[in-house]
Amino acid sequence: MTTILSSVHAFFAAAAAGCLLATAFGELRRAGTYRLTALTLAALAATLAAAAALVSQFGRPALLFSVFSNPGTAIFRELASLLLALLAGAAYLAALLTGATRRTAGKLSLLAALSGLLLALSTGSAAVQPWRPVWNTWTLVLPTAGFAWLAGVLLAKGLAASDAFRKECAGPALGILRKAEEKTRRAAPEPLWTDARIAAAAPLVGLALYFAAASTDASARAAFASLLTGGDAFLFWAGVLTPGVFLSFLAAQLVPDALERKPVFGIGLSTLTAVSAGVLQHLDLGLA
Repeated sequence: MTTILSSVHAFFAAAAAGCLLATAFGELRRAGTYRLTALTLAALAATLAAAAALVSQFGRPALLFSVFSNPGTAIFRELASLLLALLAGAAYLAALLTGATRRTAGKLSLLAALSGLLLALSTGSAAVQPWRPVWNTWTLVLPTAGFAWLAGVLLAKGLAASDAFRKECAGPALGILRKAEEKTRRAAPEPLWTDARIAAAAPLVGLALYFAAASTDASARAAFASLLTGGDAFLFWAGVLTPGVFLSFLAAQLVPDALERKPVFGIGLSTLTAVSAGVLQHLDLGLA
């Protein structure tokens, strides 16, 4: 039961982190306030769901209070990052709802994005344990952070596509303006950190670095062999790499216009990316 709850927590934490990162990407691309508000509400809902899954692992509510007297533990880092994500997300939402200036909203979205990144890192660090060779490395946090980054990029593209669709439906004149905007945007180079093809490589690079760091131990190498070619291989390839890496890369490489114009592509792929983070957490806990 604890393993399932941990996977659910990882899924919602990755989704929340992706949403919070996407708010900063959305501000960069001047997304509409309505879309940014919906995205922030989704981030807050996912953060609360992640917190519920985490707290449910305690079994007894009284154990929750003991966590705050041990700030050096992984569970404390997770709870603190969840609280920070809630506060940062709520502050950004308040800025959107009160009509704050773009400059103020941009700064708060950056704070929200940083809190999302910390949430992803703390979730990945939960399994770091020095007495278990396969978990005795802080590179364990990198795959989860990579999935969160990818989810944020994909959500931002889905957000932009949603705004584009709304503008095109508003009338022919706005449709013509939208085409002019697209030409201008395509003429300017896209920042590398918002390129879906590069972001799709982030979880893969994180996994490679984790495997390389932990493989100095023979038992860890045996665990990774099972993950790649053994009994857990199907779940790893079908549940982690395919939805969380390969599909996103292929979509960005082969049908980039679909990501830019069809909201379902970006939103759907970002959801699959969060699922991959949850499946990876499940597999990680079974490695030792």
